Amino acid sequence: MSAYECSCRAGAKGRRNLSRRSLWRRIPVWFVRRLRSVVLLTACLCVVSVLAQSANTIPSISTMKTFVIIFRQGPQQLTESDKQRRAQETVAWARGQNAAGHKLDPRILAPESEHRGSGNSSSDGWPVTALLFLEAHDLSEAAQIAEAHPAIHYGSEVEVRPWAPPVPSGTPTGTAAGR
Repeated sequence: MSAYECSCRAGAKGRRNLSRRSLWRRIPVWFVRRLRSVVLLTACLCVVSVLAQSANTIPSISTMKTFVIIFRQGPQQLTESDKQRRAQETVAWARGQNAAGHKLDPRILAPESEHRGSGNSSSDGWPVTALLFLEAHDLSEAAQIAEAHPAIHYGSEVEVRPWAPPVPSGTPTGTAAGR
């Protein structure tokens, strides 16, 4: 065997060893780490994409609607200790409702008011003291949530209504359409 043939065989043998054994040793560590990160990120995005697509294909059975609970304070005067107890019970109740996914959004009304129009609305009944917006599946569920509110035990009356956007101008309202 000539010297040339020996060097060619040694070179080929060396290339084989380089390509099989030490190829990974020649790739920088930072490149391998980034490659792992990219593979992991790609896998996560694939899972999220599949979940998003499957969520879009399944009909939504848990559509939540917005309702409002209207609170009217009755003639019963509460002591300071009653007010504190009601506040503590209401906080615990609200945490439970928010944890159940009802997304409560309370609005307390100031006691002063101005009246316009015909008649005195304050003589019609108890004054409105608060509004509580919430999400529920339907009016029945919203009414059950309202019935469990602690303010009822302290002389408040509650009314539940669906919340709806204003009717666009030129569109007949529910009462006008029924005539």
